[in-house]
Amino acid sequence: MMFMTTRLGQRRTLLAPALRAVFAGIVVFLLLVLVDQLTVRFGLTSMQRFADDLLAGVIVGLLSFGVERRRDQYLAHRLQVISLMNHHVRNALQAIKFAHHTEHHVRVIDDAVARIEWALREVLSGTVSQDEVTRVSL
Repeated sequence: MMFMTTRLGQRRTLLAPALRAVFAGIVVFLLLVLVDQLTVRFGLTSMQRFADDLLAGVIVGLLSFGVERRRDQYLAHRLQVISLMNHHVRNALQAIKFAHHTEHHVRVIDDAVARIEWALREVLSGTVSQDEVTRVSL
């Protein structure tokens, strides 16, 4: 059941950007058609129309560059946060693992530490499948 919920969530996260991209493409297309019709109506030469189309391409390219740059910065920041969290959790686990406890406590703590280390290594890195996460969490 968890797999189905995750798959549905993935569809939603893929659908929203796709719809925004299609909408942006339609808006840009309509604006360029309008500008092209205006240039024909005002009698611009083919060279002037070419320069107009070139300018429109440069503007759209710069907008796309800005959006991608902002996205890359966001992802780099998120990866930095995950790395920092990984570091602090591992340090805290070492303190728990090497503290003095009874034999039963040590086994429980060792199991918990191993599971957390696995999660930090595999789940956060994104290299594990959803089925394996479900199997291990049971």
